[in-house]
Amino acid sequence: MTYWIDTHCHLADERYRDDFDGYMQAAKENDVAIINVICSSEEELMYALEKQKQYSNLDISFGFYPQGAEKITQEDLDFLVFVLEKYPQIKAIGEIGLDYYYTREFAKEQKDLLIKQIEIANRFNKPIVIHSRSAAKDTYDTLKQYAKTRVLMHCYSDSLEMMREYQKLGYFISFTGVVTFKNASKVKTNAVNVDLDKIMIETDSPYLTPVPFRGKDNQPSYVRYVGEYIAQLKNMEIEKLQLQLIDNYQRFMGANND
Repeated sequence: MTYWIDTHCHLADERYRDDFDGYMQAAKENDVAIINVICSSEEELMYALEKQKQYSNLDISFGFYPQGAEKITQEDLDFLVFVLEKYPQIKAIGEIGLDYYYTREFAKEQKDLLIKQIEIANRFNKPIVIHSRSAAKDTYDTLKQYAKTRVLMHCYSDSLEMMREYQKLGYFISFTGVVTFKNASKVKTNAVNVDLDKIMIETDSPYLTPVPFRGKDNQPSYVRYVGEYIAQLKNMEIEKLQLQLIDNYQRFMGANND
């Protein structure tokens, strides 16, 4: 049986709440069988946990985003530990990472927060979902030194050479709707060259909507357009890519996290 997985979306965001059931129905109609909901606040996490009671195909990831790292306290980190102990259905920690795109002012705080969350992931043997923007070297160095569990590089947009270094460490590489954009030559090159046993796809909803819906809010049902486009790029049968994506996601999440 083949199906699609949206490995990364922000479906707990307020903009989806007026018609959450509609978005879930659209996903089902487009053969999207698993949706990993990324939560970055207590409020989003509690909303996602409540929705999971209704939709068992929702996976949940939780972690503190790098932007705003200077505001995260020890109490917040204690809360992360608390919910991991209380809710084993939280499958991964993320998205966490480094983002120097707008400013490097809080680079130290971002790095400290990333390390602390990686150490928590190591303690609970939870995989981690990494956000890295304009911070390739610091991200790589930090992960290589501290990460002991499985790693997914979300919305990968760095160089081909860096991607290969991540693959050497066993990390997974995920692509968004950006790969469908006309001028995204670097991302297309990465998608063509990524190892099949390391590739994943995502929407990052509500952002990065793929062609032919570019300009509209993204949603999990659109992940199929990312997958179908990559299958075309890699000259693969869609079903073969789907089977590989399913296997990769299952290995990333790990049976011990079920």
